Amino acid sequence: MQETYRIGNAQSIGSRRIQSNYFAAKIRKENECLAVLTDGTIDHPNGRRCAVLAVEACMQEFMYLPQEVTVAAFFDHVTARILRDMRELLYFGKTPYLSLSIQYMRDAQCFYYSAGSNRMFLFDGMDCKILTGAATTDPASAMPQTGCTALKKGMTAGMLSFGAWEALQEKEIVSVLRKRAHPYEKAQQMLLHSREKNKKAAGNATVLLAEGCL
Repeated sequence: MQETYRIGNAQSIGSRRIQSNYFAAKIRKENECLAVLTDGTIDHPNGRRCAVLAVEACMQEFMYLPQEVTVAAFFDHVTARILRDMRELLYFGKTPYLSLSIQYMRDAQCFYYSAGSNRMFLFDGMDCKILTGAATTDPASAMPQTGCTALKKGMTAGMLSFGAWEALQEKEIVSVLRKRAHPYEKAQQMLLHSREKNKKAAGNATVLLAEGCL
């Protein structure tokens, strides 16, 4: 089978006692790939559970997504389900914050959705384009950042949790991504740089990369 996407990831709990980051990536029907990164409120008792719930909801909806459904409709549907599940299944009283980032790659395009403190980027082989910037971490009131960009052969779409992003400069990210290596090795190197810089102050940190091979 022809390889259409190569996935790489790396994660560290840092100095925290609880890992509040959760992620997943899945290739469907060869030409579709969904990557999801979540970060639940670290000081909330159900932060981790919230992050897990959100990723699982995205993956379940993706696996049974009809081909004719638009990406925009998918984003609307899955985010509504996540908010409903958070309120109805897990929490009593105030809903905790959740950073949610989704990249949906299909037909050489990368559609993205992000609400919260994660960061997304697209690397074209030479330069890194930041797709999402700072936003509020409350998914109930945030204006999510969405968009679409071309994903050509050799390009890498990436997501970083705040713990990884705050420690890495853009030039450091580019330096690693320019290397000839599998995305998994690149993700591990980026995480290592993050941990070395933050040391004892390092928090939860996650790197998720998807390289187009079409």
